[in-house]
Amino acid sequence: MIESVAATLLAAAVVWVVVALRRWLKRGDPLVVTGEVIVSKAWELALPTDEALPQHVPPDKRTYVPLYRLLRQQGAADFKRTTVKLLVENRSEQPLTITSIKVHRGEVGEPYSAVWVRYPPAGAAGAIVLDFLLDDDQPEAWSAAYEDSIEYLVRTGSRPYFDDHVITLPPGESQSLLVTGRAESVRCSWWLQIEVVQAGKRRVVPVVPEDGVLLTSGTPDGGFGRQLEWAWYEGADASFATPPWLT
Repeated sequence: MIESVAATLLAAAVVWVVVALRRWLKRGDPLVVTGEVIVSKAWELALPTDEALPQHVPPDKRTYVPLYRLLRQQGAADFKRTTVKLLVENRSEQPLTITSIKVHRGEVGEPYSAVWVRYPPAGAAGAIVLDFLLDDDQPEAWSAAYEDSIEYLVRTGSRPYFDDHVITLPPGESQSLLVTGRAESVRCSWWLQIEVVQAGKRRVVPVVPEDGVLLTSGTPDGGFGRQLEWAWYEGADASFATPPWLT
């Protein structure tokens, strides 16, 4: 157990949140994939141990993105979902077709249960939205849509997206994708694999963050040891506090 947590912490420590995803193909190759992990203004994280919760948060780390990054560096996982915005570009003079996008699962284990932390709320047009359930042994891409905000994701198709769709990029064109990996009852590290066909040749392009893999943790069977929120509304006295509904 200790070795597993240590390995996961080591892997998670190198995952930066808002990062340019690696340009995986060699210079001159037709397909370029870039993107970033989306950090919403109201987020939830699961921490592996009490020690992962910082005792002091510097003033410059107290807003939603810097605090999210700080906790991820401490080994926290996104709670229940991670959303990545991708931009895929065809930099060639021939059409290029994406026939599949798959999730490759890395380490799979029990959800983190030590501490649940949220940053409470303060009171992409043209993108294809794809939803993956990480609990599945071989997660499939499903078409989805957001209702009201990025917090509410609903599947819209009756079959996996690439069963009857492809994404074709004419020369010089690009396409935005919002990819969400959801975990219900597992903790899972993961990255993406894009299958591409051009001029009759097929290949698979891996897409992962610059320094590591994505990490998403579902709901633990026994609940969390502690549930906290960052009380930004306390101003200079902001700290990790018990959410109002638990007091």
